[in-house]
Amino acid sequence: MNPNLVGYVISYYRHLMVGTEKRAYSHLVGTMKSTMGRSDLVAQQEARNDNRFSRYLSDDPAWLELASEGYQAFVERTASRILTEHAKDVFLNLCPRCGELT
Repeated sequence: MNPNLVGYVISYYRHLMVGTEKRAYSHLVGTMKSTMGRSDLVAQQEARNDNRFSRYLSDDPAWLELASEGYQAFVERTASRILTEHAKDVFLNLCPRCGELT
């Protein structure tokens, strides 16, 4: 999936995430803040030792399963689901010449 499209959907249509996705997203953002941008499983374990961001982290298996492959895989899956399930709700302002997001 186009990284610009993924970023756009996550930035502007995050409210269309389901509850488990919102919590997994929070978990991954907290992990990345704690580990200077890393979100893999090792980074998620390291983040648990950082009290500054512990309120973002989770122990729920459903949320951890969504976050298990890291931030990029998570946002790509989530953006794809949002575009599929909420096609009528997502407005994409595309360039008439090249078809890219404007």
